[in-house]
Amino acid sequence: MRNTLKLVLIYILMVCFAVSVTGCSSGTYEGKELVDKAKQLHTELEAAHITVEDISGGDHTGPHVQEIWYRFVGDVMQYMYIGRDLETGEEYYEFNNGTELDTWHTGDAEWSFVAKGSEGYYSYSRTKRHWFADGALLLNDYAAAVSTSRIITFGDTNGVVLNYSDEALLKYQSMQGITGLEQNYAFDGDMCALFEVSYEKDGRDYKYLTMINAENTEKPVERIEPPAMSESITGEITEGEQ
Repeated sequence: MRNTLKLVLIYILMVCFAVSVTGCSSGTYEGKELVDKAKQLHTELEAAHITVEDISGGDHTGPHVQEIWYRFVGDVMQYMYIGRDLETGEEYYEFNNGTELDTWHTGDAEWSFVAKGSEGYYSYSRTKRHWFADGALLLNDYAAAVSTSRIITFGDTNGVVLNYSDEALLKYQSMQGITGLEQNYAFDGDMCALFEVSYEKDGRDYKYLTMINAENTEKPVERIEPPAMSESITGEITEGEQ
C-alpha cells in the first residue's frame, strides 16, 4: 500500500534540497538503476490510473490536462483517456474496450463509434504500447543528456532529480527548443509514483506533475461521459418537457 506521507515528503525534498550531486556523462548517472527499474516495472503494470497536472502556475487544484485508466485483458489494452487544453477549454475523450473505439471532441453532439475491423479503428496491446503504458516512454530519462543527478532519501523511500545539458538535449529530435529541463522521480518501493517535469520553451516556463496509481486488474474500465455532452442532453430533455 502506498505511503502517501512519505511520497509527499520526498517530493518536497526533491524540490528544495540536494542530498548528493553527481556529474554525469556517457548515459549513466547515480540513481539510474532506480529509474531503469521503475521504467521496467511500469511497463509490467497490468492496470493503472495516471493523471498529468499542469502546475506551471504553482496551482495544484486545477483539472488534469491528461488522465487515463487502463488494464490489460489478455493481450488487449482496455482504456479510457481524457485530454484537456486548459487555455481553450477544449476536451478530447477516447474509450476502447478491445472491440470498439469511441471518441468525442468538444463540440460533438454525440460519441463517434468505430468497430474493430472497420476503417479508422486502432487499439493498443502488450507489444503495441500506449504511451502511458510504456515505462521507457512515459518515464524517459534522456540519459545521454543528463548533466547532474541528485538522490533524495527519506527512510526507505527514494527520489531522483535529474538536470540536463541544453546542448546535449539537441541530439533528441523531440526535445528541440527545450532548455532548463529538470525531471524529478519519487518512488513507492521500486515503482515510480510521482514524476515531475519542468522546462522552458519559446520563452515560457512549463511544469507538469504525473501521478501513477496501480489499479485492481479485476476492475473493468468504464466509459466516462463528457460533462459538456451530459449537460447538452439534460438541456434538450428539459426543453422538450417544457
